[in-house]
Amino acid sequence: MMALVWLIDILVIGIKILGGRMKVNPVLRVGLWVAVLCTVAAGIAVVGFGLVRLQSYLEGAA
Repeated sequence: MMALVWLIDILVIGIKILGGRMKVNPVLRVGLWVAVLCTVAAGIAVVGFGLVRLQSYLEGAA
């Protein structure tokens, strides 16, 4: 349970950094934004790959 609290704390700190409420090095802020955008792009790629695999599976079943 304590690990969940730590994860939530890290998430809140990350959101504060991205939003500009916490004073940090600008390089850290840009790097964090790049990491977030890469994660979103990877998620979109996984969903797209899953949809292509689903279409291929459904075409083979028909």
